Amino acid sequence: MNEEFEKNEWDPLVDLLREEVQEYGGLYNLLERQQDEIFNGEPDSVMRTNGAIETHMGQMNTLREKREAKVRAMATEVQCEEDLSLKKMLPRFPEYIRPMLEALIDEVNAMVSRTRRKARQNYLLLSRTMEITQEALRMSEPDNFSKTYSRKGKVGMSGNMPATYKAFV
Repeated sequence: MNEEFEKNEWDPLVDLLREEVQEYGGLYNLLERQQDEIFNGEPDSVMRTNGAIETHMGQMNTLREKREAKVRAMATEVQCEEDLSLKKMLPRFPEYIRPMLEALIDEVNAMVSRTRRKARQNYLLLSRTMEITQEALRMSEPDNFSKTYSRKGKVGMSGNMPATYKAFV
């Protein structure tokens, strides 16, 4: 059995990794746009962008599954554990291709971290915006709202919220 992968075996993997880096970049750009829309107070745009983000994440999930399936197939081919990470399989690749694969793996991981951070920022911004809106409504109509806390410490609002506001809650 061949100890190293051949070009026709690793070339599709390189393409999948490159595509994954590109798609994470696209997702990051969508999250940036959403953050700008949050700051500019454009709720309709935020909702549209949120739909685009969800669609993009679905496509990325499919791409990630394809890459993981390719890595599993390659691991099986050289009689490695099926769940062995790509980074641990690097010694099975020709020496001249390892630096590129390692760089692509590192870039995918960096983009994942960066994108998660941006998504978390957006989540916190949206949560804070909702809190401010709830507080403004409570102040304008104090008899209609009361704050409650769940057993886990989460804040809930009860009362007669205007119909337009209910759509956002």
